Amino acid sequence: MNSPARAPSGPAAPPGVSVLPDETHLRQVLGQYVTGVCAVSTRFETRTGTRHDAIAVNSFTSVSLDPPLVSMYLRDDSTFLRRVRASRQWAVSFLGNRARPLVGALTAPAVRRPPVEEAADWAVGPHTGCLLLPDAPGTLECDLHLTQALGDHVLVVGRVLGAVGRDHEPLVFHRGAFTGVAPAP
Repeated sequence: MNSPARAPSGPAAPPGVSVLPDETHLRQVLGQYVTGVCAVSTRFETRTGTRHDAIAVNSFTSVSLDPPLVSMYLRDDSTFLRRVRASRQWAVSFLGNRARPLVGALTAPAVRRPPVEEAADWAVGPHTGCLLLPDAPGTLECDLHLTQALGDHVLVVGRVLGAVGRDHEPLVFHRGAFTGVAPAP
């Protein structure tokens, strides 16, 4: 039976040699990977009518063009995940560099988030009724395709119903901080 590689005892492994990382080290290594930042929204029903919720994620990726599928990962104990599963629809707005202030509102715990409708100038998506940012570099509306538990997160895959792209500079996350992208020459 093969066992995972272990760090050698004695002196530290030379730079570039792979060892099983602890959580802090893994977070540091993964921080070297640049990711985009998205506002993801859904809607949910209350006794007084339809409400909206939105969070910021950087775990978004394209899955397939045929059929058109995209995905994100959410914590398995997330209020937002419960709402996506109930509504079976969600929307994505790729955040632009000017949207940094919105990230703070969307990353607060659900009980401390302001009403999402007041956090930005949203538009209602024509395919899902979920909120979109009309000045975002890109927006997508999705039906829930599947969810799959993986560790302490859940993979959420959506089938794209509509997509709009705009030529705006994106907001990106690198080494634990938000940054922009240099304009193309």
